[in-house]
Amino acid sequence: MSRSNVGARVVAAVTGTVFALSLPATVALSPAHAATGDRDGDGIPDRWERTHGMNPSKAADAKADFDRDALSNLVEYRLKSLIRDEDSDNDGHDDGDEILDGFKSTRVTDPDTDNDGRLDGDEDADRDGIDNEDEDDAREACGRDDDDRDSDHVDDEDENELGTGVRAADSDGDGVVDGDEDTDEDGEANEDEDDAAVDRCDGDFDGDGEADEDSEDLFGSIVSFDQASGVLTLQSAAGDLLSVEVTADTEIEIEGDPAPGTATGSDESAEEQEDRDGTTADLLPGTQVAEIELDDETGTLEEIQLYA
Repeated sequence: MSRSNVGARVVAAVTGTVFALSLPATVALSPAHAATGDRDGDGIPDRWERTHGMNPSKAADAKADFDRDALSNLVEYRLKSLIRDEDSDNDGHDDGDEILDGFKSTRVTDPDTDNDGRLDGDEDADRDGIDNEDEDDAREACGRDDDDRDSDHVDDEDENELGTGVRAADSDGDGVVDGDEDTDEDGEANEDEDDAAVDRCDGDFDGDGEADEDSEDLFGSIVSFDQASGVLTLQSAAGDLLSVEVTADTEIEIEGDPAPGTATGSDESAEEQEDRDGTTADLLPGTQVAEIELDDETGTLEEIQLYA
């Protein structure tokens, strides 16, 4: 007779009631468990395990955390949440946070628990000026950080606030990925809106003076620039062409780092090359473009960042 240590304990706030989800420290495996439809005696029915990609003969996977949301698979089974989705109800508030943060105002299977028309992740349960979905930024491991399914540098939890889609990297089809847009026209790219000093996953960990999320930005390249008309034609990394107007207010910046996948073109190391302000004379065909920001109303170019 084999035994498996599946001890676990979670104190959960669900439907306003605090209760303990626990397993005995040692569970004996016997034919009796198979007879009850739970072959490994881990508290999860065999049929459910097979349906959700678990092993009905392996008790240890009950205490595993497939989606790394700080809830074991057994706890998620009992809560009726999803074991492979860190945010089962897609409200921006990860399952583990909804259970473990002590707030009774949210549930893992209800995106708008208080039915006020505002997603639970966008609420501020403790009224500290930080949305529920952002409370964990300072403490959670980057591997457990928020999903970005379309890789547009805008977390899924923030797409609803910007009116962009979680499965469309370029929601408006203008050739600019959503993270490089400036939807609220505040002069800051969407991907930077949620940045804060306390977010350990959005810092400058290599000390090069640039946020790590921007280090590998590559919008595309310059095709042509007409000085007389101010029309700049760009080609995105996906191959789409985009024509924008450069005005006297357009900010042109030269990134000291080389473009991703290229040599520095200089005897200086990337760290020794400094960022600098550029001019329209730098808008040369073939120049790699790191990031652009457009004025959503006029379509003119607010800012362009070029690689040296």
